[in-house]
Amino acid sequence: MLYVVFGLVFYLLFLIIEMPASWFAWGLNRYTQGTVRLDPIAGSLWSGSGKLVIYYPPTTPHDFGQAEWGINPFWLLTGRVQLSLQTSNQDRKIKTMLGIAGNSFRLEDTETEFPAAFVAQLYTPLSLMSPQGKVRISAESLTLASGKVDGVAALEWLNAGSSLSSVQPLGDYRLDITGAEKNANLKLTTLRGDLEFTGQGQWQPQTGQVQINGTALPRARAGELESLLSMLGPDQGGGKRALNINTRLPPVYSSN
Repeated sequence: MLYVVFGLVFYLLFLIIEMPASWFAWGLNRYTQGTVRLDPIAGSLWSGSGKLVIYYPPTTPHDFGQAEWGINPFWLLTGRVQLSLQTSNQDRKIKTMLGIAGNSFRLEDTETEFPAAFVAQLYTPLSLMSPQGKVRISAESLTLASGKVDGVAALEWLNAGSSLSSVQPLGDYRLDITGAEKNANLKLTTLRGDLEFTGQGQWQPQTGQVQINGTALPRARAGELESLLSMLGPDQGGGKRALNINTRLPPVYSSN
């Protein structure tokens, strides 16, 4: 009888180890409500590869190319999923270690990179300015749990440009994100360029609300930048304009 029990245990372990990659693709599709999909796929639940496509808005596919993932099964014993994900697309890159436990998300060693035009596809109000350049997001450790933000991350807009300005590029910009309990503090700085942006604000992951107040000031080529600056409001002296961003992004998690 004991041999039968051991045999069943080992057989169950074998089935778990050999779970196909389709289980991961199914779980990812269900967990993201169809926003993130993998097809075609190869490998197993624990280590596999497939073509990663993000649907946002739901009818618009964004191809991130071939992706490889790995899941550490030992973390499941603690009630947490530890997932590594990396894509090979040269224009749209994702490299992250993602921990999921209930309504808590933890990003570690994260580097993502994609064209600025892709951001406008995700957030349609930006399409009016036709953003150009490259967006890079990095995070050594950032935790988003229900009602709390902990850690730091950075968003960089490199070789930033817009169809509304003849000055190309405008510069390089950085938005530092620092967890502060329920909200995240934001700090906008200019790394280089003819147009300087500075500002501070907050992001509320639970509601998606983003607010940044600051200034825009031409460092050079003020005449060529005037048409773009005039959209921000009246000149406050020396070419300086008030920069006020108040918008709402999709919430990271609900309050339920």
